[in-house]
Amino acid sequence: MRTPTYLGLAVLTGALITGCASAPPPTAQANLAEDYIRCLMNNEGAGYKGSCEVTCSVNALAINFDGVEPRRRCSSPNRTVMAELARTNVPGRWLGKMQGVQPEDPTRFEVVATGSGSGSAGRTPFGWFPIADLKESGGTLQIRMDARRQLRPTANDVAIISRAIALLPNNAAWNKNDNRECPADQMKLSMFCALTQATAEISGGVHYRQPAMQAVREVLNTVDQSRVKTHRIMDYNNHPATTLEEIHALLRTAQARVQQDMR
Repeated sequence: MRTPTYLGLAVLTGALITGCASAPPPTAQANLAEDYIRCLMNNEGAGYKGSCEVTCSVNALAINFDGVEPRRRCSSPNRTVMAELARTNVPGRWLGKMQGVQPEDPTRFEVVATGSGSGSAGRTPFGWFPIADLKESGGTLQIRMDARRQLRPTANDVAIISRAIALLPNNAAWNKNDNRECPADQMKLSMFCALTQATAEISGGVHYRQPAMQAVREVLNTVDQSRVKTHRIMDYNNHPATTLEEIHALLRTAQARVQQDMR
């Protein structure tokens, strides 16, 4: 299974170019690019469609709970990705799609707008970020997300990692040949699929960048990098040297980090 209001009314200015706000002067761009994901979408009846400008560090998946992960820092131009959102039946919640880093990445994009700013979140394929501004006006939807650091985990994320460990009790239950596909009827689970199933059970749905998964990725940034190439969770799971005991140890370390980040 791969499934995967109004706040401050800052208006994004500038002429429209290919569905997104025009770039500010270079001096302003240098600061803004490090700090925000900016989305501009047009009303197409059933919802909004347009694009988001993603910073290099966000696209490199370099933004952690505490900021930029030094080894993944970059300075390339921002990237524009296609995005769409529509209101759900739950007040303040929007659901849609956004392009991720890789073509095969899940595209779930969710916005939770509480009205006060506290608890507002943009849940993107690149991570979960606080909403700085959201404005729906004149047939457009404009969103600005603070991309300096990811949203902190909650008690749900502690429970997700506990459940993932429980879903991998022994080698007979562990799939060491992960392909990031998690069908409902599979008999063995990889670390990725255990986390995916645990997320679905506890959160009621699956988001690829749930903070629990992000915590695991952050721990993987510190392990032997010969085991981690493109898809960190899959690569570590599948590496010939990785044992189930190491999987459990890594998950427990991630859980401790989640608990620390909550404090």
